[in-house]
Amino acid sequence: MTTKNHGNQRPVDRFAILEPLLFVALAIVYVWVIQPTRNDWIRTPYMALVVLIPFASNLIHGDRLRDIGLRFDNLPASARDVGLATLFGGVLVIAISLLAGQSPSLDREVSAAFFSYPLWGLAQQYAMQSFTLRRIFGATGHKRGAAAGTALLFAFLHWPNLALAIVTLVGGYVWCRLFIRHPNLLTLALSHGWLAVLLRYSWPADWIHNLRIGPSFWTWTP
Repeated sequence: MTTKNHGNQRPVDRFAILEPLLFVALAIVYVWVIQPTRNDWIRTPYMALVVLIPFASNLIHGDRLRDIGLRFDNLPASARDVGLATLFGGVLVIAISLLAGQSPSLDREVSAAFFSYPLWGLAQQYAMQSFTLRRIFGATGHKRGAAAGTALLFAFLHWPNLALAIVTLVGGYVWCRLFIRHPNLLTLALSHGWLAVLLRYSWPADWIHNLRIGPSFWTWTP
């Protein structure tokens, strides 16, 4: 990710930041207004519109697969850094769980989730790194600022689940910084998926409400 127009490098595009802001705004409307209707005739086309925004943005801006993190050349370096960060995050999640008097659950359901949830992690990391982070960085030219802005938007989407919002704020910033260092979605998808599962089955249910966000956060029951 670059900011100056040297050869193949691109100039700062101040208007690029409007794309992720529109995406997040529409996603918030979906969570708070569209999804609670339970009307698939409304929910399906609306969600399709939201999902198409990152793809359209990548095409319009000419992002290559390697630019958005779908690559293998930097896999060892990314796996090393993301692996260390994930290990630290996992230890922290378990430590907080034990301090809260909650023992992590490691049954068959959890084992299956460790294989399946990284797919959802891949979708979220794509929207966060390949789209939001790249557009904010393209508009500002500041790596740390782009990472912080992306993490804030990511955390805001998880409101009113305060525990989850705090975790996604911190985790989102770390993932962004790791992506800037070694752009690779595959390692981040595993990190996201595994940490989310560990969080879901380690922390007290009253804290995270089964990872619910939006109005369903308040209607959730154990």
